[in-house]
Amino acid sequence: MAKQTETRPRSAARLDATDFHVTEYKEIHEQRMALIRSYNVWFAIGCAIAFSSFWLILNLSLTMSSRPMLIAGALVASAIMGFSYRAVLSIDREVVALYPRIIFLELLLGYDFYRDYLRRRPRGNSERSYVERCEQIDADNPYELWGKTYSLFNRNDFPAARRLSVHFKKASYFSIILFWLIIALILVPQYFPLAR
Repeated sequence: MAKQTETRPRSAARLDATDFHVTEYKEIHEQRMALIRSYNVWFAIGCAIAFSSFWLILNLSLTMSSRPMLIAGALVASAIMGFSYRAVLSIDREVVALYPRIIFLELLLGYDFYRDYLRRRPRGNSERSYVERCEQIDADNPYELWGKTYSLFNRNDFPAARRLSVHFKKASYFSIILFWLIIALILVPQYFPLAR
C-alpha cells in the first residue's frame, strides 16, 4: 500500500517501529476511507431527499394551486441541501484530524504514501509546508516524535477550498439555484404576463 523511502526523522535510527505501528497505519487509512465513504453517502442521501421532497411538494402545490406551498418546497429542499453540505464539511474535518497520526506513522515506518500526496496537492503550499516541517523533526523516541508532529498540526493548513468537499459545495449551490429557478419559471409569468 505504501512505498518505503529513506525520508525519516534525523534520529530515526533510535526510533523503534513495531508491528503495532504497521497495523495502526493500515487501520487509520481504513478509518480515513470509511469517513470519505460516509460523507459521500450523506451527500447522496441528502440530494435524493432534497430532490424528491422538492418534486413532491411542487406537484402538491400545483395540484392545490398554493403559492406558499410552492415556495415552502424550495425552502425545504434548499435547507436539506445545505444540511447535507454541512455534514460533508464536518466529516471532512474528521478526515483532516487524522493527518498528524498518519504523518507520524509514515515518519516512524519510513513510508511516503500520504506525505507524497500532500506535497503534490495543487496550490497546497500549507500542506506541503506541514509535511516538510514534520520531516525536519529530531526525536529520540516515538512519543517525542508524535508530540512534535501533533504540535505542528494546524487544521487551517488544510482548507476546505482545496479539498474534495469543494465539489460538494458547487453541487449544493447548483441544486439550490435549480430549485429557485423552477419556482421563478412558474411564478414570474403569473405576475409579469409579458414574460410568457
